[in-house]
Amino acid sequence: MGLFNKIFGGEKEYPVLEPSSPAAQRLSRFNGALESFVQKVSDKLEMVPTDNTLYVFIGNPPKMFGIAWFNAGEDREHNFKTLMSQKGLPQGKIQNLSDELRNAYTRNNAVEKYSATIAGKKITVSLSDELAGDVHQIIQKVYG
Repeated sequence: MGLFNKIFGGEKEYPVLEPSSPAAQRLSRFNGALESFVQKVSDKLEMVPTDNTLYVFIGNPPKMFGIAWFNAGEDREHNFKTLMSQKGLPQGKIQNLSDELRNAYTRNNAVEKYSATIAGKKITVSLSDELAGDVHQIIQKVYG
């Protein structure tokens, strides 16, 4: 199957994230929220962990994707749907945010990536303080 994926552009294979690495420790801070989240999402997941927030690209960024994020100390998922309801944002504003996120992802796509398993599902972990910072900045514009 690995050869098939390489020939036809399937999922890329990344080295396994070392459980004792700082990135794995960052990710483990969100384990409580992640177990149920990963189980309910059937799409591909790419996680960008920081000390205080975990950003999750859902789907196939930078083309078709969604985003969710978890704040440290909370088990609550945040996403565009919750953002729309909290801030009363129109769909056009959400599309603009998606475009900004797409650009940020594209700018920062050449980063170290690893694979990990959460709740029996293989995920990708991207190690990029720049991408995390860009995503944080884009989302925080909405919160003011």
